[in-house]
Amino acid sequence: MNEVVLSVLKSHFGDDVVIEESSHIIDDLGGDDFDIVDIVVQIEEKLGISIPEEETFDVVTVSQLNEVVELNVQSD
Repeated sequence: MNEVVLSVLKSHFGDDVVIEESSHIIDDLGGDDFDIVDIVVQIEEKLGISIPEEETFDVVTVSQLNEVVELNVQSD
């Protein structure tokens, strides 16, 4: 898992939350659509990248979020 993704998720949901690649952001971590947007913005700022909004529409797991981030890190 990308360390920045993990750091942002821990910061957002708390250090005591268990975060795994398979964790569902809404069902397992207690987030919602607004949390996903906020998390993506924080990741963009930390990595200096821009992630197209349409790429985040289907993100529901930590693994999917990580994939979207990795694809955009590689393309920049």
